[in-house]
Amino acid sequence: MPEIKPRFEFRIWADSLAPLRIKLDAMGQAREAKSAETYLISKVTERCNAKIRAELMDIKVLVAEDRGLEQWKPILKAGFPLSQLDIANQVFPSLQIVAPTLVKSAYTYDEFLQGVVRREPKIAVVEVTKTRYQYSIGVCAAEYSQITINGVPRDTVAVESTDADAVLELVSKLDIHEPNVSYIREIRRILGWA
Repeated sequence: MPEIKPRFEFRIWADSLAPLRIKLDAMGQAREAKSAETYLISKVTERCNAKIRAELMDIKVLVAEDRGLEQWKPILKAGFPLSQLDIANQVFPSLQIVAPTLVKSAYTYDEFLQGVVRREPKIAVVEVTKTRYQYSIGVCAAEYSQITINGVPRDTVAVESTDADAVLELVSKLDIHEPNVSYIREIRRILGWA
C-alpha cells in the first residue's frame, strides 16, 4: 500500500446532529455516499479501526493524540481473498490479539469472518450502515452521517485533515464543544464495553 499521511480526526456523536448538517451545507456542497460495513472490534484495544467495506479489509491505527484530536494512520487496504500473511502480520497484530493457526494461503470474505474472526472471543463483529454527507472545506474533509450500529441509530459529525490546526479551526467554526469520540469508542460503548 502506498504511503498515506496519517490524518487528524475529531468526531462527535448524538441521537441527532441535524443542526450541524445545516452549518456544513452553508460551507460546502455535500456528496452523499451509502455503505454497509463490518467492523472488527477488539476487546483489548481502542487503537485499531478495522473494517470491511466494499470487499476491502481496511485498517487504521491510532498513532498520536494532540489537543483533543486523534491521528490515525492507514496500514492496510487489501481485497479478498485475504492473504494468510496479511491476516497474521497485519489484522491480528493491529487488534493486539495473537493470530490463530492459519491453514490456508488465502481466505475469502466468508472464510475469514466465519472460520477465523468469529472463532476469536476477543473480537466482536459489528454491522454498521452509513449514509454519509461528505464535504471538502479548505484542507479539511468533513462529514455528517446517519449511522446504524448493530441496529442502534446514531448521528455523527467528523472533521479530518493532515493539518491539526485546520481541524481545530473548523471544529471551532462549527461551534462544537463535545469531546472527541472515535468510531471504535462509540461502538464499544454500544456493545457495553465502555
